[in-house]
Amino acid sequence: MIDSDFITNTLVDLVRINSVNPDLEKGGAGEVEIGTYLHNTLSLLGFSSTVDTITEGRVNVIGKYPGTRNGKSLILNAHMDTVGVQGMKNPFGAIIKEGKLFGRGAYDMKGSIAAILGVAKAISEGHVNLSGDLILAFVADEEYESIGTSKLIKEISADACIVTEPTDLRVCLGHRGFGVYEITTHGKVAHGGLHKEGIDANIKMGKVLYQLDQLSKEITASRKHKLCGEASLHVPLIKGGQSLFIYSDRCIIQVERRTLPGEMETTVFEELKGILDKLNKEDKDFKATIKQVIWRNPHEISKDAAIVKSLSKSILPPNHLEYIGHTWWEDSGLFAEAGIPTVIVGPKGGGIHQQEEWVEIDSVFDLSKILLQTAINFCQ
Repeated sequence: MIDSDFITNTLVDLVRINSVNPDLEKGGAGEVEIGTYLHNTLSLLGFSSTVDTITEGRVNVIGKYPGTRNGKSLILNAHMDTVGVQGMKNPFGAIIKEGKLFGRGAYDMKGSIAAILGVAKAISEGHVNLSGDLILAFVADEEYESIGTSKLIKEISADACIVTEPTDLRVCLGHRGFGVYEITTHGKVAHGGLHKEGIDANIKMGKVLYQLDQLSKEITASRKHKLCGEASLHVPLIKGGQSLFIYSDRCIIQVERRTLPGEMETTVFEELKGILDKLNKEDKDFKATIKQVIWRNPHEISKDAAIVKSLSKSILPPNHLEYIGHTWWEDSGLFAEAGIPTVIVGPKGGGIHQQEEWVEIDSVFDLSKILLQTAINFCQ
């Protein structure tokens, strides 16, 4: 039932469309052109389709195939935006070589979009009877702030969702979350020769960095998840001081904390704040503040969930079934927060966010077959 020629041609078209996220790379095209392509394709396939403008140049596209009875509804989700193309020789070439299609977004995640459209074509042309609604959700901005999915979950719901991020056709049951925190140490400006008057915010931050290093080692050693790996912490950015020969009045770091399923937002924040409280008690000249900049919940779904069972039954032969977790965050976390049971499956490939990216074309066909059978199994 899957039209492999249609899927291949669609994938070529998609990769040739620049949909670089403009919040990641100045001049990025955003999702309007690719969204228009998807809207037109869905309409030709007989799906109702809506283009939802989020902000200028940023859109979601939602296709719907209505169920004939009051059956279970399912969302198939993929994001349209990509990361930047710096250093790539032919980012939008969509060159096919040795069974692989190369180009920015081929693996992350236009292969998945093509597979979903393959499902739409098979269902429409085969007049497949689904009891529940099938919703195809192509969203903006997953690579930055997830404004697309954040808006989508306020407007639609379903009994389950499949996020089609790359998994090499394995069933992903969960992923880590993350928090970003800004810690500022406060000093006192003075001439470099007046050491009794100045308080060096940079040196005070050194105390914080030492404690964060200890915490990083502790949580990585002690907090583990069988699918998602270890909890982690690092400091990607640091800025302090204004000039030579002047005591720094302020030093700022950004702390990135990767969390495991079960770790809570308030607990992680209080753990970091506790470091500052401890240092404040030990050093009368120590002053620091902390604020949470971003929080994304980790995600986990049980193998016993109905959507996981339906998906697992669709992977043939059964000995190819494998359950995994991801160490990064994905929009599945937002769907789950909205009360929609969510599982992840996607194609095979490589070079994600790198200078050479590709997707294995046969795996896109396989993904389309898996998603089609899952929809038939689940939407009853």
